[in-house]
Amino acid sequence: MLPRFEYYAPADILEACRLKAAGAKPVAGGTDVYVNMHGGKEKAAEVLDLKGLKELQGQRLTPEGLDLGALTTHRHIEEWEAVRGRYYALYQGCSQVGSVQIRYRGTLGGNIMNGAPSADSVGPLLVHGAEAVVLGPAGERRIPLEKFYVGFKKFDLLPEELLARIFVPLPPDNAGSAYYKYTRRNAMDLALMGVSAYVEVREGVLENVRVALTTAGPTPVRSHAAEAVLEGNPVSDDLIVRAAEAAAAEGKPRSSWRSSAEFRTRLIHDVTIQVLHEAVRRAEMERKAEAILRKLYPGQIGKGGGDDENS
Repeated sequence: MLPRFEYYAPADILEACRLKAAGAKPVAGGTDVYVNMHGGKEKAAEVLDLKGLKELQGQRLTPEGLDLGALTTHRHIEEWEAVRGRYYALYQGCSQVGSVQIRYRGTLGGNIMNGAPSADSVGPLLVHGAEAVVLGPAGERRIPLEKFYVGFKKFDLLPEELLARIFVPLPPDNAGSAYYKYTRRNAMDLALMGVSAYVEVREGVLENVRVALTTAGPTPVRSHAAEAVLEGNPVSDDLIVRAAEAAAAEGKPRSSWRSSAEFRTRLIHDVTIQVLHEAVRRAEMERKAEAILRKLYPGQIGKGGGDDENS
């Protein structure tokens, strides 16, 4: 059962910031916090319920991009056709968080602030160039999500500040993105490895490429080495394999009871190939929300390499 705690439901953002600075634990969906409290992994004498704060609510698609309240649920993202059409990687990530019940409750802001290296929504947000919008008594700050993480479960966030919104720029028509989560079983597993990719393709040449790795270090990270291999070059299988090799060399996964570091490093290589091929195909598609069957490509583990479907 849950330990005893004081419960606060602040009426406004300034009260919430004051309570957080005094040590109260912020809770949105509670799918991580309450579970950890129940299991004794987290001790919170004071819980700060954020669900009533209007500054953290709502979501809209504007000509500039997605403006998402931190309380936006994974299920809302999963069912939002505009997201699936323009931000496919984000749709893929949010649709693989836990179960449907968890996605109805869990929030995008909570997934970010939990700080897990395996967070399914964070890699897609990184490759789409998302910004964290934080609020506090001194006003608003906008921080590129890549710089928002400063260490394992550590953020560029003052004690009196809260993550309020997430802004994601609108991609052009020649952009495509994808996210692939490798798990041992299709049953609410955390990712043994996750890779996200965003590309823009103009006349067969890759532009504005971003690749992100989850479960490859203490925080979700961009693979700048893979991006450097790809940027400004014509699309080819050989180029994508070289980018995957660069990503694998750059990643710093650790061994755990779930997987060895060596296996995770090989996964970075193989999953990066898969994701880059899908992102490129989506960039070239008119209807970007259509499903694409996954298959093996040259350089990946598997019989035959290029033609075996692996969906």
